Amino acid sequence: MSQPVVSVVIPTHERAQYAVPTIRSMLALQGAVEIVVCDTSAEDLISAELHDSPHLSRLKLVRPGKTLSVVGNFNTALAAATGKYLTFIGDDDFVSEQIVTVAKWAEIHQIDAIKFSFPTLYFWPDFRHKTQDDAIAGTLRTGTFSGKVTPHDAKAAALQALVNFGGGVMEMPRAYAGLVSMELVKRIQDEHGPLFGGVSPDIYSAFLISQEARKCVYIDYPVIVPGASGASTAGLSAKGKHVGALRDNAHIRPFRDLVWDACIPEFYSVPTVWSYSLLKAVQKHGALTEQINFVRLYLKCLMFHRPFLQETLKTAAAYRRQTTWGLIVRSAFTATFSEATWIAKKVIERLLQKIKKNQDQQVLPNLDDTEAASLAFQMSMSRHATQLELH
Repeated sequence: MSQPVVSVVIPTHERAQYAVPTIRSMLALQGAVEIVVCDTSAEDLISAELHDSPHLSRLKLVRPGKTLSVVGNFNTALAAATGKYLTFIGDDDFVSEQIVTVAKWAEIHQIDAIKFSFPTLYFWPDFRHKTQDDAIAGTLRTGTFSGKVTPHDAKAAALQALVNFGGGVMEMPRAYAGLVSMELVKRIQDEHGPLFGGVSPDIYSAFLISQEARKCVYIDYPVIVPGASGASTAGLSAKGKHVGALRDNAHIRPFRDLVWDACIPEFYSVPTVWSYSLLKAVQKHGALTEQINFVRLYLKCLMFHRPFLQETLKTAAAYRRQTTWGLIVRSAFTATFSEATWIAKKVIERLLQKIKKNQDQQVLPNLDDTEAASLAFQMSMSRHATQLELH
């Protein structure tokens, strides 16, 4: 059998209700696509639901037979993939048929990392928002996009993420919801060990990819469609429930013998998980540690996670003992100005989105799962005026 052009890799755990329709939607893709699913659930609730699906020979269902952390799940799934290019998606996301066209184009042009925009989002019927409740549940929403492909400075994006420490992946190219070559992955593994690490495989791998990618582009087109389900990180964040004690969290619990860094506040939240994982990637790579603005993280925690004030102050004191007052003052000034600017920008963007929503956003309602959403999306894109401009 010839090598697949693309491996679509889906790590999952106890979420068959999302994974099954997502796998079905991926099996329906045209072209040389391999689907790799690593399921660490206690019981296999996936196989029986797929027996009548077409192209089952494309599917690799990996059952480790033991509990793995999310990082272990990602690395185990990666080991089973054989495609020339790889994309990792959540079990509530889906991928456009354009993924094969993009991968073939990338191979010809020797591009080893691609960052996508996400103008299309799918909200599962069980998605609830803390202010909008179920108003957007069961909908596929597409905003504007240009279809253009532009060069992307991956190293500059990594520096931006270090300056906005705790802010997430930012503009770094990714394996999760991005596209990377198998050659790049093997180069990273040979030089730095496993592609995924920390406690957030997305941001850890994004930093290593940003440092090792030789040619990277940005594509403003909905090739990968993120999904938001009620049980997802996006769903929990939307309900304001993605925070709590670190060691009690179901995401962290499988990380046995986890040694938390003294410079990261020890509680579970989006910025602390992101910053810990980014720090571990920087330390593994062995460069740019001095570019990290730890004060920016502490400011985020003080502003948005006040119930964990003591944990944040304790960590800030530990950081103070490791550095100079001069660096702290400079970092604090930069962090305060940058965070204020970032918040103002987000407020303005949300206001503009509300104003433009009715005229620029296409909404497809009553979509029960990713299989239905994928079909509706493909039909919608076939009629869309903006096409992907690959040259």
